[in-house]
Amino acid sequence: MLIEHTPSVTDSSRGSLRRVAPALALVALCLPTLLFVWNNRDVPHFGVLQDDGMYLIDGKALAEGAGYRILSLPAQPYDTRYPPLYPLYLSLAWRAAPSYPANLAVAVMLSWLCLPVVLLLGYWWCVRQRFTVPLIWLTVGLFALNPYVLFFVSNLGSETMFMVFLLGTMLVAELNGWRWALLAGLIAGAAYLTRTSGIALLPAAIAYYCWKKQARGAVCFTLGMLPAVAGWAVWSRLHAAPGHDVVTLCYTNYLGYYFTNVGWDNIAHVVARNTGALLEAMGSLVFPQMMEGWLAKVILWPLAGAMIVGCIRMVRQGHARLYAFFGLVSVAMLLVWHYQPNQRFILPLAPLLLAGFCFEMVELARWFQQGNRGLAVRGFAMVLVTVLTGGLVLQICMDVGVVPQLARNDRLNTRAYRSMYEWIARNLPADANILWQDDTALFLATGRHSVSYVVPPREFEATGGDAGEAGRFRGIDRFAREQELGYVLVAKVGLRRNEEVLKVAAADTGLELVHEEAGGILYRVR
Repeated sequence: MLIEHTPSVTDSSRGSLRRVAPALALVALCLPTLLFVWNNRDVPHFGVLQDDGMYLIDGKALAEGAGYRILSLPAQPYDTRYPPLYPLYLSLAWRAAPSYPANLAVAVMLSWLCLPVVLLLGYWWCVRQRFTVPLIWLTVGLFALNPYVLFFVSNLGSETMFMVFLLGTMLVAELNGWRWALLAGLIAGAAYLTRTSGIALLPAAIAYYCWKKQARGAVCFTLGMLPAVAGWAVWSRLHAAPGHDVVTLCYTNYLGYYFTNVGWDNIAHVVARNTGALLEAMGSLVFPQMMEGWLAKVILWPLAGAMIVGCIRMVRQGHARLYAFFGLVSVAMLLVWHYQPNQRFILPLAPLLLAGFCFEMVELARWFQQGNRGLAVRGFAMVLVTVLTGGLVLQICMDVGVVPQLARNDRLNTRAYRSMYEWIARNLPADANILWQDDTALFLATGRHSVSYVVPPREFEATGGDAGEAGRFRGIDRFAREQELGYVLVAKVGLRRNEEVLKVAAADTGLELVHEEAGGILYRVR
């Protein structure tokens, strides 16, 4: 009897293992980022992206019942630029730990919790697309272990939370029935209230349902998503800040700031510039962008092309149609946007792009096997293997070396800045307004209102880009007076340090030296 039952027990064990194996694999893929985030829960990069600080400040306002306001700005206007769902989530950190920077650890761990959900939903999405098992795990693994994902999940950004709702929308919308379409629209509305770029889901879903000849589904999806879109639009309109200066537009008005930077006179230049940047950002998901110029284009553009061709191949085979429509609309938006697209902008598209890339690599492998063995074919194969191997090596180097070292460097810079903040908190009046690039971090540390030096992208390019920073700084005292700022803080360490800017500030007769230490120099505006 024991011998007779052995096969069934073994088969049952194997079946259980097959069911548990995906969960164990997903847990394993979460561990590297969890370990990194836990070891860097002080968020050494905090404030570098500026958006992260804005999200945390908005969360503070919500937690304290101050309304959805940008507390760091002197006028404390309502935040009509960022929708409130992610800041509402971060407000839990303020409720759990009301003091800054102690609550950074809680905030970043809350933010990281979205990643396991993204990986789980991404896995289910791949399964739903009927990908082969190797392709599923290659797509999920390339995303989970990507160095750019590692960097962004260790900061306070809304991207991963947005991807939770994005992938949830994809999964629900692919189910048949008007109720599922309505639910998908509601989830898409939550995505929009996390990032306004989620508006791309509306035309994408309508196109998807029309492709399937399901007009009722398109209507129900629209009805589900429309309340969130209309509600945020009406609230933003009713609470819009009255000013139209460059700072007010930059901090509170997406469209107003956009039309300041993009017009019929430069739209062709913007599209051409953004096309190159977008292709490099896409390709860097496979081969990290650790070079610039023509070499970056030679390597990254073809990789991006392979992703795009692979996505087209997926769609033609009946896979990922809704995601592809969303990607198409998103790319169209990014091509005309006033900022150049980078890895952060395309992060929500990463699963689609990586799946497309894997599809194309499988197709190329078949072509190599079936094609002739000529010198040109073998040469192309060797180049491709070399590039992919180099990309893998660079990804590992970034994961274990570059990103951790960046965190260590930023931690040292942050300590120097916080020393300046402590001096400011002790010595400047409570109503002092300060010009400083890391304005959100300064406000949270000192309670003093602060504004970043806003240089619109159009002006930034016209004045020489990064190389023209010192020239633009020559008008800093005038800019400070226009914004009613009494002090200017100039960095002496980190990415903000610029020797020419330090010289310009020292020679500016409109600035009076107040305090100097390792982190920076504080000037009073005369």
